[in-house]
Amino acid sequence: MIEAAIDTLRAVQDELLASEAEYIRLGGWAKTVRAVPGRTVFRSVNDVGAWIRIETRDFIVAASALDAPPETGDVVRFRGADYEVLAPNGEPAWRWSDPYRTAYRIHTKHTGGEE
Repeated sequence: MIEAAIDTLRAVQDELLASEAEYIRLGGWAKTVRAVPGRTVFRSVNDVGAWIRIETRDFIVAASALDAPPETGDVVRFRGADYEVLAPNGEPAWRWSDPYRTAYRIHTKHTGGEE
């Protein structure tokens, strides 16, 4: 029952919240995908004990839209801006967006173009 609800939610999310983006692999392969923009806040303590807060631009993309999991160095081109796939502090560059692994939450950093 929960899996069916997640499938329904994912379909509604794709219809109402997603926009077209271009996913570009580090090797040059590119594909148009539907992506829902979001954000994640990472917190850590630096060498002198001060808290550091880093906010990433995230994109939720259906797992079926990509040929393989996202990799650090890939690029998401969204609304004229480029976002490099990466995450701070040794965190993974993506995580599953739901327990049934239907979509990736991809962490990125703005690297070019206007946001």
